[in-house]
Amino acid sequence: MEPMNLLSELDLNIILLLGSVVLLLLAGVAIHLLRRQNKQQQLTLAAVKNDLRALTTAAVSVGERLLEVERRQRRLAERQEQVDIYDSANQPYEHAIRMVEKGASVEQLVDVCGLSTNEAELLHMMHRFDKAG
Repeated sequence: MEPMNLLSELDLNIILLLGSVVLLLLAGVAIHLLRRQNKQQQLTLAAVKNDLRALTTAAVSVGERLLEVERRQRRLAERQEQVDIYDSANQPYEHAIRMVEKGASVEQLVDVCGLSTNEAELLHMMHRFDKAG
């Protein structure tokens, strides 16, 4: 082989070798960057998992609280219904007491309020004692 040809082949091999080294270095840098990106994504994923866990716990707590509020609301509605029933049952008596305070007779209480004679007499007597006391 000629010395010039030999040098050209040697130069070509060196160039190829240097190109390969450059490619390996670039690949190493790319791998390093990908690993760093992967680590950052794993940290982000862990943070998202923690946030999701916290949100799930909070949602369960809110659900339990909502159930308790609904139970209380039902109990209050039942109590209100009982109070309404009690009030409607006592309404004739309240009206009769107001009538007695204005001087109504036992007969008027029986006629207007639908009370029995005994109930009307009792209210009349109680009112008389209230005025005397």
